[in-house]
Amino acid sequence: MTLLYLRREEVASLLPPIPDQLDLVEATYRAVGEGRVELPPKPGIHPRKDSFIHAMPAYLKDDDIAALKWVAGYPANKERGLPYITGIIVVNDADTGLPAAIMDGAEITAARTAAASGVCIRRWAPEGWSQAAILGCGEQGRFHARILEALNPKSRIRAYDPHPERIERLNGNVEAFAEPANAVQGADVVVTAGPIVEEPDSPLGPDWLGERWLSLPIDFDFYFSREAVAAADRFLVDDVGQFEYYRSLGHFQGWPAPDASVGEALADGGSPAKIVCCNLGVGALDAAFAARVLAAASERGVGTELEL
Repeated sequence: MTLLYLRREEVASLLPPIPDQLDLVEATYRAVGEGRVELPPKPGIHPRKDSFIHAMPAYLKDDDIAALKWVAGYPANKERGLPYITGIIVVNDADTGLPAAIMDGAEITAARTAAASGVCIRRWAPEGWSQAAILGCGEQGRFHARILEALNPKSRIRAYDPHPERIERLNGNVEAFAEPANAVQGADVVVTAGPIVEEPDSPLGPDWLGERWLSLPIDFDFYFSREAVAAADRFLVDDVGQFEYYRSLGHFQGWPAPDASVGEALADGGSPAKIVCCNLGVGALDAAFAARVLAAASERGVGTELEL
């Protein structure tokens, strides 16, 4: 018995192009919203302050895909010269339960998170949007800049990061700002990509935002305050059960209850002027991306066979 091992560089080379990533995310979200995915809320452990190690299993019934991501986030790693997010994804044979592949999970995490935002931008960004703000220009900031440029090559990115040198690594038409509030001012799309911490300051209030906007707080409640979320006409999350689980752990205190999941909202139409989409990250997307990567690896003969 063998399994296929794929390094991060190999995973990156096997990912589909951005338009296909967006379609894959949307199809998976719709399947989740229609109950065709087995998706338990991700359990986690927290060995250090503001750190997490999460297990993210999923079974995609339509495509018979079973996978699990074991992912860690350690904000202090940057001081050690190590990445904030690390992890692996295991794909199992759904017939036998045997592991079929093990692959780097960091590349898929970065790509599918940005692609999830891309689906929301494609569906709910204000008509004719041209200004986007990114708060936090680490790996997620870079991947989101690629998505924004792919969706609107003429868009202007207003960027803030406490480490200004990171802004220089973003793709597209980028303007750096010294304060986050100034970066957000006038933005049609707002992406917040700070670290996920236990006791956030949450400085972003409704006074930072304009008359129409789509906001994507992928950093939980690091930047977005409860007041800013309450100011939205519609509040969506990728998984309602998972959102409530994290609320029980102390995140999202005072936030309103979600109106629906992203998958449900994609199906029911409507496009209000002010929307918050809080995509916490679901294992269904990791499973879908990992299966696509594994199929490409098999077709191209990429990876290393390991004996069990």
